[in-house]
Amino acid sequence: MITYPNYDRSILSIASSVLNHFGVKDCQHKTLPEFDALLNKNYKNIVVMLFDGMGVSIIEKHLDENSFLRKHFLCPISSVFPSTTVAATTTIESGYSPAETAWLGWDLYFKEIGENVAVFRNTLQKDGSPAADYNVAQKYIPYKNIFDRIKEINGKNSAFAVSPFTKFHSKSVRDICKDVYKLSKKRKKKYIYTYWHQPDKTMHAYGVTSKEAHKEILHINSEVEKLCGKLKNSLIIITADHGHCDGESIYLEDYPEISALLKVPPSVEPRALSFFVKESKKEEFKELFNRLFGKDFRLMTKDEVFNEKLLGNGTSHHKASDFIGDFFAVATGNKSIYIKREEREFIGVHAGLTKEEMTVPFIAVET
Repeated sequence: MITYPNYDRSILSIASSVLNHFGVKDCQHKTLPEFDALLNKNYKNIVVMLFDGMGVSIIEKHLDENSFLRKHFLCPISSVFPSTTVAATTTIESGYSPAETAWLGWDLYFKEIGENVAVFRNTLQKDGSPAADYNVAQKYIPYKNIFDRIKEINGKNSAFAVSPFTKFHSKSVRDICKDVYKLSKKRKKKYIYTYWHQPDKTMHAYGVTSKEAHKEILHINSEVEKLCGKLKNSLIIITADHGHCDGESIYLEDYPEISALLKVPPSVEPRALSFFVKESKKEEFKELFNRLFGKDFRLMTKDEVFNEKLLGNGTSHHKASDFIGDFFAVATGNKSIYIKREEREFIGVHAGLTKEEMTVPFIAVET
């Protein structure tokens, strides 16, 4: 089932509610009413825990109705598009839509250096080598995060980010929960955001219904339940950046007639591909792509992407337009398009427009 993003009830709305609650007045996006009602109770600690890939369908597959997370499930909300970690975590960590930040996906084509760059790693798509002697994404698409915005209004120790990639260097869900508990003891009213890369990593490797994924999700459920049992005067929200589905792979190396029409290799994500097409070959590309892959992808023009607000509302960053090529192919089925077979490919996939990928939970626990 094709499910387009609903930015008015999404993970962007979670960020908007947090910003609004902490007095940040420059947020232009709609808040989430269910969250606002809970925030009005004025808890000391506002905690948002994001588990990568743990969409609604994943929770329903792996947890029974009496499990802690499902008992506290409030409503489904939307991911952003592309439904992938780069776009989604940047959204919830900034309070801006993907259109506004231009952090759209794993590999983005920077015309400034003429290369596709993996923005989280600052490496070249083609061989994994360093993209430059500076951070390319931070130079060309910097953004202001939600934590700095909150601290500007509320002062030091009013916002924290806990993950393997922050000063906490959390190495497990248990570590994250310990850090949240410690921070909750600080006297000041505060926002605590956490990120953990599971169950996404395991589902990529083993699939969405694997016993390995099941173990990870049970562990998350257990550790979060224990944390919530210890926290006082706290509102804990559990959500995800996107969901997952099991996928099948297509390799462009098997379709040299497509590659011959391109200026550069496709970028963004294997399920949300940006194509820069040779000037005289656009109609040929469109006809050929739709004939080969039309049942699994919707091929959009750049104008359609922005006119339909696929990347969200707000004033688009000029680089967002740069990153969307002449055409943008969005997955509507379970196929992914990789350039070559030796690329790292996954069993569990995301970044497309299926309901499983686009629908994430809004889980709320009051203590």
